[in-house]
Amino acid sequence: MPGKDDAPAPPRRPREVPRYRRPPDEEVQRAARRLVRGGKASFASQEEFLRALTLYLRREEPLAAVGGRRLRRLLVGLPGVRLSVHYAERDDPRPFERCPVCGSELRPIRNRTLSGESIVLGQRCARCDFWSHRARRVPVRYRITSVRASSVRSAG
Repeated sequence: MPGKDDAPAPPRRPREVPRYRRPPDEEVQRAARRLVRGGKASFASQEEFLRALTLYLRREEPLAAVGGRRLRRLLVGLPGVRLSVHYAERDDPRPFERCPVCGSELRPIRNRTLSGESIVLGQRCARCDFWSHRARRVPVRYRITSVRASSVRSAG
């Protein structure tokens, strides 16, 4: 009776070649700033911006890839870049688990009633400008534009 050690080893799979490479956050943010400050200062949709950004990143690294969720997370609060969101309202009673724009934690929007109770009216993102109430606000279009120094108000 042959032992376990006598059995032939299963054939090894060839090592897979990576299909993409995830560029560092700083590299993506730097490329995004250059895109909106450079030639075209406004992109009508996330898809249009993502296509241009991917082409820009692939000049240096042919396998560079960025997803939409990660892109939004990196663009929120990035100096020189404005991420504008257009919403549609949907009748859906379920609350969001995370912010649909940037993936951050959502905090309740509370109000005090005449009887003194505190009730939850909706949710607000801790990081970006997203908020929702009973009629669920769902992002439907993201617009990426340049923030010019003249459009930024000075404190004073």
